[in-house]
Amino acid sequence: MQNDPQARQEVEWIKLAQNGEQEAFGRLVERYQRRVFSLVFHIVRRQDEVEDLAQEILLKAFRAIRSYNFRASFGAWISRIAVNHCYDYLRRQRSSRVTYYWQLSEDARRVLEAIPQQRERGEPSAEEQMAQKDLVEKLLERAPAEDRIVLSLKEIEDLPVEEIGRILNWSTSKVKVRLHRARKRMLADLRRWRQGG
Repeated sequence: MQNDPQARQEVEWIKLAQNGEQEAFGRLVERYQRRVFSLVFHIVRRQDEVEDLAQEILLKAFRAIRSYNFRASFGAWISRIAVNHCYDYLRRQRSSRVTYYWQLSEDARRVLEAIPQQRERGEPSAEEQMAQKDLVEKLLERAPAEDRIVLSLKEIEDLPVEEIGRILNWSTSKVKVRLHRARKRMLADLRRWRQGG
């Protein structure tokens, strides 16, 4: 990391931001805003809320930057703020949340029935991938907040288990167990839906 010019530049920006330099924090925002927006979208699942929540997270990070201690990467630190903020938001929304219902496209239904054959013949077509993505989106929408968070970090953000542990302040083994349970619950949800029609 010490030989990486980008990492050295980032450390410099962080130190300047910790001293109140807004322009330096702006550079950090440019580097990490895509990650923050993506996390918010995949955890909260409400397009109309993404921008407001992301702005709240970035403001919270700016206010807390003096507490950043360089033990974890800055990306993990800001991701932890994003995840915690989204989790708080979801907890507040839980009382007013309605029960989700299925609205799968016809393509998704066709692909769902074809999953066993897809495994035999290899990689699915672009159409099948789109339908699978639609199905995964619907399953994630129905998932409990904690499952949604850990699955989004692993399956959508493609973060390593170790980094997910740093973001969520969990051990690596806890991340693996929670991922396993979340995937298992999602498969059970899929089976329930298939049996229901």
